[in-house]
Amino acid sequence: MPVSRRTFLGGGLAAAAVAVTGTPMLAGCASDKKSSAAANLAVKLPTYTKYGEIKPDLPGTDVVLDGFLKYPANPVKAITEAPGDGKPITFMTNIPGAIPPAADKNQFWQALNQRLGSDLQISMASNDEYKDKFATRVAGGDLPDIINIPTDTPQIPGLVKAKCMDLTEHLSGDAVKKYPFLANIPTQYWKGCVFNGAIYGVPVPRGMSRTSLALYRADLLAAKGIKDPAPKSFEEFFDLAKEMTAAKQNKWAWTRVPLSTIRQMLGVPNVWKEEGGKFTSMFEDEANLEALEAARKMVAAGVINPDAFGDKATARKQWFNGGIAAFDYDSFVAWNQYYNDNTAGDAFAVNMLDVPGFDGGEGKPWMGAALNNVTSFSKDSKHSAETLLKIANWMAAPFGTEEYLFRKYGVAGRHYTLQGTDPVPTKVGVVETGIGLQYISDSQLALYWAGKPDVPQKQHAIQEKVASRLVYDASYGLYSDTQSKKQTQLTKTMTDLEGQIVQGRKPVSDWTAAVQTWKSSGGDKIRGELQDAFAAAAGGK
Repeated sequence: MPVSRRTFLGGGLAAAAVAVTGTPMLAGCASDKKSSAAANLAVKLPTYTKYGEIKPDLPGTDVVLDGFLKYPANPVKAITEAPGDGKPITFMTNIPGAIPPAADKNQFWQALNQRLGSDLQISMASNDEYKDKFATRVAGGDLPDIINIPTDTPQIPGLVKAKCMDLTEHLSGDAVKKYPFLANIPTQYWKGCVFNGAIYGVPVPRGMSRTSLALYRADLLAAKGIKDPAPKSFEEFFDLAKEMTAAKQNKWAWTRVPLSTIRQMLGVPNVWKEEGGKFTSMFEDEANLEALEAARKMVAAGVINPDAFGDKATARKQWFNGGIAAFDYDSFVAWNQYYNDNTAGDAFAVNMLDVPGFDGGEGKPWMGAALNNVTSFSKDSKHSAETLLKIANWMAAPFGTEEYLFRKYGVAGRHYTLQGTDPVPTKVGVVETGIGLQYISDSQLALYWAGKPDVPQKQHAIQEKVASRLVYDASYGLYSDTQSKKQTQLTKTMTDLEGQIVQGRKPVSDWTAAVQTWKSSGGDKIRGELQDAFAAAAGGK
């Protein structure tokens, strides 16, 4: 599934949102939805002002990310005053790696607090556990000063209106220029922070960096004599998987069923497609039948790790890094994370496949979700909005600045060593710096890996190759109340069926009936609400 749907929060969070707001979001009539959409459209988004002090080695575009072959010498110290107000600031977040040492045993965290001018007190949970922790905190009304709100949280408009600061006057239009690194976040990312006709948060931008394709262990393929693999059809893609499988040695081609890749080969929509104001769900595309049949063939051929249907994302990452599997469907962010977690030494190498057409030609890759999360500030916080926005602005200082160097790599000598001008993380650095700062705010990802200029070169090359073919989710920036309430269960029903079908436990023909049930159980209502919101936005009224 595309990133924007990969990690759905459980039904408990919907109940938690009701507990906080006191009432479910009202469904409303069509005119109510249109007026709400128009109110959101009327919000003047923050003025985009690109920070121009840093010049990339591999210039990007409005889609392709900037690439750097080395970290700039003498990085710019862009912020002269500590952003904090001297009082502790609380934050709750997920983190992608292991839980790091607590602040009293973590020299990076201690140095961070000194730089911020406030102690940042962080409550953490793993990616797999965060949804439950967040639901519990929301239900209990126990919210920190800075809140990491996943974009698929049910009933976000009611939640933020009840519990979060309205930041419109601080961020709308040119007001954002007071926070130059928030202003450096392109306008499209702010669309996902607008609810109830106001700006209720700061974006954590992803977009291209979260575009997911087939990552592969280039070193493992090279050991089999396979260099620069470029399958030109599903059959060649399947043959490559068979070649990289040695089940008797506990080696499989794939960490999981590459159903998303197959769907992209067949041109299935990225979540929602819009044509002439009419919306179509990815589930409704008839090509799903062929995609499921193809995925079923791969499972039957034994090229997927047999534990794929029971283990979580953390296990898949371990299989890929440990060489148990040679392919994983993941993003540019994950590409870097794999190097970060690498234990295989200098031989370790990752690359990414383009998406071929199913029967030849070119596939249609899905653009990654625009946001990782929205960061909001609690109404009950004793800190001013200005202080919390200064913290977010500090966290968004871009690649090439001294602030970014510290934020991502820590203190020289302990957390990294310099190789030329490149900060190379130490083992202590990897452990201590993983405290989730990137989920307060962040700049757009820069394509870079310390000491390995081939990594950004490969990343930039594949981005340039797919940029013109990327398919976008037409529902981004549009709100559907029914989707907010029901998408978790509706999607789970469909993905559960996918799993049953590809494992051969149910026939592919069951998909057609399931789509009709999905439509009658809420899918058609979601479509109607998205179409109303789209029409209101298009008409400006």
